[in-house]
Parts: sequence; structure tokens; C-alpha cells
Amino acid sequence: MERLIYISIILGMLFGKATVTQAQFSTDDRQLEEHMRYSRDKSFNTWSIAFGYGPLIMQNDLTSYAVFPDKHWKFAPMLKVSKQLHPAWAIDLQLFNGDFRSGNEEFYSAGNLTDYSINAITYINQWFAYPGPMRDRWNLFMKLGVGVTSYRTRVHYTANDNVVHYRDWASENADGGYLVLGYDKDDPYKKTNRVNELVVPLSAGVQYRINRSFDIGLETSIRWSLEDKLDNVLTGADNDKYWYTNIHLAYKIGKKDKRHSRWTHRGYGFNVFDKPRKDPLADEVALLEEELRQLESERILTVDSITIKHHAQRIYGSINMVSVYFDSPHKQLTTKDQVELATIGLYMAKNPNSTVDIYAYNNSKDNKAENLEISAQRCQQVLSFFVDDLGINEERFNLHPKGDDDELMPEQSKNSVLQMINRRADIVVSTP
Repeated sequence: MERLIYISIILGMLFGKATVTQAQFSTDDRQLEEHMRYSRDKSFNTWSIAFGYGPLIMQNDLTSYAVFPDKHWKFAPMLKVSKQLHPAWAIDLQLFNGDFRSGNEEFYSAGNLTDYSINAITYINQWFAYPGPMRDRWNLFMKLGVGVTSYRTRVHYTANDNVVHYRDWASENADGGYLVLGYDKDDPYKKTNRVNELVVPLSAGVQYRINRSFDIGLETSIRWSLEDKLDNVLTGADNDKYWYTNIHLAYKIGKKDKRHSRWTHRGYGFNVFDKPRKDPLADEVALLEEELRQLESERILTVDSITIKHHAQRIYGSINMVSVYFDSPHKQLTTKDQVELATIGLYMAKNPNSTVDIYAYNNSKDNKAENLEISAQRCQQVLSFFVDDLGINEERFNLHPKGDDDELMPEQSKNSVLQMINRRADIVVSTP
């Protein structure tokens, strides 16, 4: 039985690791309603109380059966209170009380125990590729805890049910009285204080969500004692333990218009501690996004020629113009910009009486003086190309830094390319 539990734990860990790894290369296509989706910013019900009932099977030095008793089955009621800490984690306080019996053809031990434990719970399905209840109805869980069992026990002869005396069990302990714990050694049916012993419970189970108020579940656990005296016999090689299984009905405490946290679905891309999981493709995606931003900032703006002429005629009274666009205050003129300006310079060379007005703009910022200063720098940058690179007389140019006046695109537009239209210099040619 123990070997089977160990194998199940190892397989569960390996399966959990495999599903988490798969999740990093999968697409989360779940169709979740908002009330199903877990978030730290939302409130959920987190408390529940459960009542259960099931068999209590003792495994001690006198046990003759391998797993299940062939007779004398004993059952125990159970009560537990649970607190959900996170969709993947919870704690509970558990209590159950019941009679037990185990033995062989010669002797058997019989008694009663009360088990108190506190347990840490993890929901296995929250470790899967798409963390959350399976089909929105099923939870698988495992528990590990620490507890105390408070018990009484007597050793009997199987043939006649008489209580065994130490003089018949071990002659050297003839003065030890009867083989009992929690009873008077001279009067084996007179109760005394219970004996307490530490236990370590390991549990597994499944839950089914009936509705927002109730769940039903099946839980089984092996509870190892830290000593070897649950049967008051110290001859065995292993410490005593007992197996408790129950079917329980859980009531979820809280407002019924809210889900219980254990039935929520965690977001993909987060681990079971709700921390962002490192995506192996994250660096590549970030690099691609940066390249796209760079391409966007360098793309050539294509604007309908009729729209350009309309705005040029409305603002400047002329349609003989070109525009230069800036993606930052310190942007240098590109080859395309220089070709556009060179066409203006050629026109000015052929028409010596023509003049040029340079209007520069910047998209709105809180500081209007800063906008004006940036637009003045753009005027000077364009003028410098005409004068220094093309050799045209500076007196033929008029500079008009406009700041954030006469914007062509509304500021509420978040598109960086459209906003670039407001960061421009318009070069307008006038001929007498």
C-alpha cells in the first residue's frame, strides 16, 4: 500500500512537470466567463465546512489482512473546516472519531481514537497546462499534514474475547497488569485518560462541484504514527498506522453570487504561486516588438494628395510645398527628406525671385514654451540644409515656429505614426 502511494506521488509530480512544460508552448483558448477567472483584484468565497463518513482501517502489529479487513469493519464520522488561500493552495482543520479493531487468529486489539490534524492542500489540476477545475466541475487534490491521535486500546484473545494479561503475554512483566492503554491496568474496562500520539497524514482525493453552495468529495488518507503503540504491542518492525477514507458533503460559506476560490481558473502564464512564469520565447518576442517599433517609426507616411492640397491651401494659401516628419526632437533628415528639400532648392534656383516659408510644429505637451522651442529647432534644421548644403541665400527664407498650433491629427489618437503628422515642418514656396 505504501509503495503504491509513493509511486502515485512520483507519477503525479512527473505529470505535473510535463503539463507545465507543455503549457509554455501552448495557446490558452479557454472560453471563460469573468466570474470563473481568478484575479487577486477580485473577491471570492474562501471558507467551507464538510461532514463525512467512512471506514477506519487499522494497520498494526496484530493485523492479519493485507489491505481490507475480512470482518469487523469500523466506520467513523468526520468534520473539517477549510480555508482557500489561492486556487492551487488551501489549509484545513480535520477531526474524526471512531472505533477500530484489527487482529489475527490468536489476538486482536480494539479501541477508540479521535484524530485532530491540520493539513496543507494542493489542487493537482491547478498544475496542469490550463490551470483550473477540469470541465469546470472536478478537482483533484493531495494533502500533507501533522496531527495528534488521542486513543484507548485493549489487546484481547481472539477465541474468547478476554483481555490479555501481561503474565500470559510476557511472564517477566507479570506485575504489569492487563495489556491496555487508556484503561486501568487492573480493571481493563475502567476508562482513564486517553493516550496521545503524533501522526503524519498523507491524503488524496477528488471533489465534484454540485452548485455554488455544495460540493461532494471522496478522500482517502494514510496516517503514520510516530510511535508503535496504537495496539499496545511493540513486536512489529514498522510503526502503527491507520487508513481512513470518507465520502463528504461540503458547504461553501459566503455570498452565493460569488464563486468559491477553489473553483476558479488561474491565468495562463502564471505559476501555482501566482508569479509570472518565464516564457522561453519572451526574449524573441521582445526583440520582434522592438524591430516593429523601429519599422513603424521609419515608415513613409502616405497621405492622400487631395487632403494635402486642401490643408496647404487652407493654412498657407499655397499648394506648392513639401513636408518633413520628425519621430523625435533630435531626428536627422533622412535621404528621402533631403531629396524632397532638394526639389524645392532646384525650383528656387530656377526662380530667383521665389521665397520660402518654413513652418515647424510639435505635438501637444504640457509645456507650450517647450513645444515652441522644439519647433524653432526644426525650422533651423531645415534652413541649415538649404543654406549649408545647397548654398541658397538665407535671406530668401522666413521661419515660423508654431509650437502646437494648427495640429492636423487630434491628440487623443494613440497611434505613434499618426501623431508624427503633428511633428513636422512644412516648406511652402511663394513666387511673386
